[in-house]
Amino acid sequence: MSRIVYLGFPTGAVSGGQKVILRHVEALRELGFDAVYWRRADNVLPTWLDHKAPVEADTPFRPDDILVLPTDAPNAMEAVATRLPNRALLFCQNQYSLLNIGLAPANRFPAERAPDFIVPGPLIARSIQRLFPRARVEVIPCFADERIFVPGAERRHAVATVPRKRPGEMNMVRNYLRQVHPRHAELPWIPIEGATEAQIAGVFGASTLCLSLSRFESVGMTPLEAMACGCVVAGFTGIGGWDFATPQNGFWAPEDDVEAAGEALARAADLVLTGGPALSSMLEAGRATAEQWSYARFRTALEEVWMRLAPEARLRDGPLD
Repeated sequence: MSRIVYLGFPTGAVSGGQKVILRHVEALRELGFDAVYWRRADNVLPTWLDHKAPVEADTPFRPDDILVLPTDAPNAMEAVATRLPNRALLFCQNQYSLLNIGLAPANRFPAERAPDFIVPGPLIARSIQRLFPRARVEVIPCFADERIFVPGAERRHAVATVPRKRPGEMNMVRNYLRQVHPRHAELPWIPIEGATEAQIAGVFGASTLCLSLSRFESVGMTPLEAMACGCVVAGFTGIGGWDFATPQNGFWAPEDDVEAAGEALARAADLVLTGGPALSSMLEAGRATAEQWSYARFRTALEEVWMRLAPEARLRDGPLD
């Protein structure tokens, strides 16, 4: 009987990609699929995320294991493509990382073992289809987890932001806002760094604003998580965010244009202070957008896709653990 083995190479650092891999395995187990998370013994599992996924360290692969390889792990792709006979799928969570380090090993698979792809959204699916026209590309959407990302009981007027991908841009936007829009000069800022998933949700749930500092994203979950928590979002889509960004659910700026992002944030802050129907409408649009990228929808797609890819890996119609 086949197992679904998701390979991960965690460093212990906060990583959306590792979170999604672990959630895939966890949910597959709950759906009755024989799935595990595999890592090297020297990898460091994340401590910032609670999960129930079974983890194996350096265990030998079985001949009928279906290996799900992250495309930001070129050495693993190369090894499976050239030295192992197992069926493999490529889990591409970022087309830009694939273009940077993953294309050569992805192209090493022989034609008779050409892998299918799993991706987290429509925009990246189109990118992969252009790069690999003959490949089967399955979309299992990423998600703003409604079990965790919810509005808080109390909220203060402040800017929450995750600056990991654009620390310089955060400073530029903040300085621009203070210089050009002094009415917002005293607005508190809350940079979120090295936080657990629950802590991130807590900050978003207690803040009125989120500055999106997305960059080179396949989808970009941070603004969606902020919307789910009831923030007004302004800033960058990271390109992949155009899967969900509209004028109704946020104030969006062209990539890298920090002055435009500063203006977008000023408009968002004005809206919060003004309140009324316009604010209610944007918050509702954000909530509805986040709902389109929910855990419930992810779980449904996960089940449907794996029933197409490997129905034999489902041991029962119900939880395994």
